[in-house]
Amino acid sequence: MSFSEVLKELSEGVPGSRGAAVVGMDGIIVEEAAVEPGVDLQSVGAEYGNLLKGAQAASSSLQMGKTEEITVSAERAWLVMRRINEDYFVALLLSPESNMGKGRFLLRMAADKLLKEF
Repeated sequence: MSFSEVLKELSEGVPGSRGAAVVGMDGIIVEEAAVEPGVDLQSVGAEYGNLLKGAQAASSSLQMGKTEEITVSAERAWLVMRRINEDYFVALLLSPESNMGKGRFLLRMAADKLLKEF
């Protein structure tokens, strides 16, 4: 299954999804599937990729292991990021009305599928 197929399945699997992307730890998007017109997943990846890197550094320094997932709850959106491997993560952008539990579950499944493609 290709990156675009996995992202499309993830994005369409959660009502209220705005889109999903595979992002490098440098913040550069490898592949994206925007559901909502005008969603800037490029900026989401670049800005929040730094947050994930910071969380990983904190987890390592506290000897907690690798950071697997981060959820950001903002006024107008939820963002869930899950590490695929050392160099990439998958991000799912949701509207506040979305089913966060379903989104997190599908994101975990998508990360496993994407790992097989690397």
